[in-house]
Amino acid sequence: MNWWSIFGCKLTGWSSEVLSQCSEASRCQLNKYTSALMILILIWSVTGFCFAQRYIGLPIWGCCLVSLFFITIVVMIERQIILTTEKSFLMLAFRAIIAFVMAIVGSTIFDQTMFGKDIDKQMANNIEIQTANLTAQRVHTIDDKLSVLRAEYDSITNINSHLQEEINKNPFIIQTSVTNSTNSLVMSDGTIKKVNDPSVTRNQVANPKISQIEANNKKLEAIGVQEQKWTEKKQTMEEDVRKECKESVGFLEELEAMWSIIINRPLAGAFYLVFFFLLMSLELFVVVSKTVDKECDYDAAIRGAQKIRISQFNSAFTQVRI
Repeated sequence: MNWWSIFGCKLTGWSSEVLSQCSEASRCQLNKYTSALMILILIWSVTGFCFAQRYIGLPIWGCCLVSLFFITIVVMIERQIILTTEKSFLMLAFRAIIAFVMAIVGSTIFDQTMFGKDIDKQMANNIEIQTANLTAQRVHTIDDKLSVLRAEYDSITNINSHLQEEINKNPFIIQTSVTNSTNSLVMSDGTIKKVNDPSVTRNQVANPKISQIEANNKKLEAIGVQEQKWTEKKQTMEEDVRKECKESVGFLEELEAMWSIIINRPLAGAFYLVFFFLLMSLELFVVVSKTVDKECDYDAAIRGAQKIRISQFNSAFTQVRI
């Protein structure tokens, strides 16, 4: 056998020893399966690489690993059909469903890569719409906070005005303090009696409402700092929201943008359908070939070997029971 047949056996799971004893028809059948698998391998290797590079952001070696993962899945699925010795409607129907799903996934990823620039334009429009909506919501929230701060600022300012009026009328107050002292008195009978001698002291001190105004002024400074912070944030809100929207763009956002392009632009929709049916046809190529083609001598040899082995086992079990 040549190297292509050996490679085909490794890829499809066929036995090279059995194939070497079969006719050219079996080798042709193997070549058909190998060619179909190679087409799918090429398609899904590119699909996996593009998906990992565009949406996961992996380095080259990581993209190659994802591509290898996609290839492995495809080969394992196709082997389920190729290595089936008897035709099963349930197996074929299940493979057709898988082909439909894989065609949708593959065509979607491919179209997102092919329509990359168009999707970027659509995403730019979507980002501007999201930026406008989010900016309006957040500016409204900041305005509410500023209104609360302004109301608190005005309230404290009014309180300070009233306090200042009272201070202007009475800048000082008289503070009275009473001090008790004990004196000893000698009574007429010679006894000593202790008598309390209170003393009253009056001092002129600054109005204590001045300290209250100073405390209120500190609150006004803190409110002013908060107002400045929220005002600066309001001024840069649009750019901050736009940056946030750009950083949050992912696979689903681009998928929505692509579907918007497909629905609104007939040419893009037609291209998607053509690519979808192309992938669908390629995915079903092995299934159709397995269903339509007649049984080759390789399949007959595998089934014959199976029957012989089962017969030998049955004979051996019968002898053991006897």
